[in-house]
Amino acid sequence: MFKASGTNLLDLQAEQLSDWLKGFDTIISDGDGTIWFDDTPIEGAVEVLNALQSRAGKKVYLITNNGLKTRHELFQRAEKLGIQIPNEMHIISPTQTIVDYLKQHKTFDRTKRVYVVGNAAIARELSEAGIESFGAGKAEELQPGDKWQQFVQREFSTPTAAANVGAVVVGWDEYFSYCKLARACHILTSNPDCLFLVTNKDAVHKYPKLNIPGTGAIVAAIESCAERPALEMGKPNPLVLEPLLSTAGLRPERTLMIGDCCKIDVTFARNCNMQSLLVGTGSYQLDTLRENPQLPMPDVYLPKLGNLLPYI
Repeated sequence: MFKASGTNLLDLQAEQLSDWLKGFDTIISDGDGTIWFDDTPIEGAVEVLNALQSRAGKKVYLITNNGLKTRHELFQRAEKLGIQIPNEMHIISPTQTIVDYLKQHKTFDRTKRVYVVGNAAIARELSEAGIESFGAGKAEELQPGDKWQQFVQREFSTPTAAANVGAVVVGWDEYFSYCKLARACHILTSNPDCLFLVTNKDAVHKYPKLNIPGTGAIVAAIESCAERPALEMGKPNPLVLEPLLSTAGLRPERTLMIGDCCKIDVTFARNCNMQSLLVGTGSYQLDTLRENPQLPMPDVYLPKLGNLLPYI
């Protein structure tokens, strides 16, 4: 109806908006910047998600590229904020997508370990699935007086350094270092069958007063030296939607993707043949997009998700 037009829903008549909403059976919503900031809900967003379920009868799922929490931990956050989704199966998270992918991939040997450049949540998700990992949430740096040549010789001079590792998984890592980069590079270049998975490739995390390097910056370093691309387990890769397509009867043409980032959320919607609603509570507003035509235009726009509540 509004394909890639950037229509501001507040410019529509109430009846038009209501008819538009009836065109969807399923709602998939981003979390950070769309529903909450950290652990603080954005005004009206929680009420909209709950009303979409209780009043409008929609199926609601939350999707995030946040690899700092397990799916269960994200479900607990949603409950704490008052979001009334049925269970944690309604959370789509990169940590769970990684586990599902490893369990289903024919070449991954469950007896092998996973090297994690990332935080402890990845290790917890893997452990719950019975997959052993190492490296997550820990610092690995050159010691005082240690030279990189000594580190490489000590750590990688024997075949066991890369043996019995079936995958390298990368997430956001505040302890990222030369040593971790070298270890990931050595494992990946020593074993071409080793899987290379990442929670996301978000290059930068944007906050109102600052920007910090995102997971994509870490991934780019490893991809560069390993000379192979990583497979993304978060948006905008449509792979993350496959479990819902196969088990929940989701129809993309009757699904609405809500998010605050045009590069990730709007692109994800396009990749999955869903319609997109961009909210202006993140880094992108409608005026910004019209001034930058190279950015993907959403189908529809709202200043904030809470604006939708009167029309449900």
